[in-house]
Amino acid sequence: MAVKLVADLHGRYSDLRDEVKEEDALLVLGDILDLIDWADLSGILPEVVGRERLVEKLFEAARKGPEAAAELREEIISPHGRYYHAITERAREQYGEFADALRGAGCRAYVIYGNGDLPELLAEALRETENAVLAEGKVEIDGTLFGFVPGAVYSPFRMPAEMEDREFGARLEELGAVEVLCTHIPPRVEEALFDVVAGRPVEGSAALLRYLEEKAPHFLYHGHVHQPAQRELRVGSTRVINVAYYKREGYVHLHR
Repeated sequence: MAVKLVADLHGRYSDLRDEVKEEDALLVLGDILDLIDWADLSGILPEVVGRERLVEKLFEAARKGPEAAAELREEIISPHGRYYHAITERAREQYGEFADALRGAGCRAYVIYGNGDLPELLAEALRETENAVLAEGKVEIDGTLFGFVPGAVYSPFRMPAEMEDREFGARLEELGAVEVLCTHIPPRVEEALFDVVAGRPVEGSAALLRYLEEKAPHFLYHGHVHQPAQRELRVGSTRVINVAYYKREGYVHLHR
């Protein structure tokens, strides 16, 4: 048996079954849905809203600030927004493809959602996938105690899977000590946050950094930063490892 980890699939599911054996455990660390790929502006949002229209709206929101970003979020993903039904229909289709891929792989799968996911739709897709669970809390895998904390801290667009850092910290506190922690986002450490292609840091969690300093799990596995300045680093005695970016790299990390 092997424990294998992937993150940031963003719509790439078809070759998952080639990466695992039935006796393996596959840990999927969020951003399963391909809402938008910032590298080439592909994905569900550009297809539904229109690429040029979406880019115009994003630049306008960035220029005007948080209130404009919130208005754009409401327009796009609120149940009352003009694009909501088309986006959720496409999201259901993608999550269905993901669930089919997990069933085809046959291994036990533990899945958490990332900032680019729609948690309720992901849970719906996995509900009848017997070999997969939407993971949260403690799980013993092959004699090792793993902890799963889904979600991300708020970006300016405040997506459905995002929350205040204090809420993320409360989830960590409720979890308690584990040997291996799995999240979507990294701790607030510069080397872990900086994306060298985007040329900027992404959002990380100060509460997660405190957890590592206090609880000292052997490993923290995360995704979220697609091209990190540093893929692996240490916080105290904890090895912090970015297992992304499956969509572009097809990278599968083997837990040792």
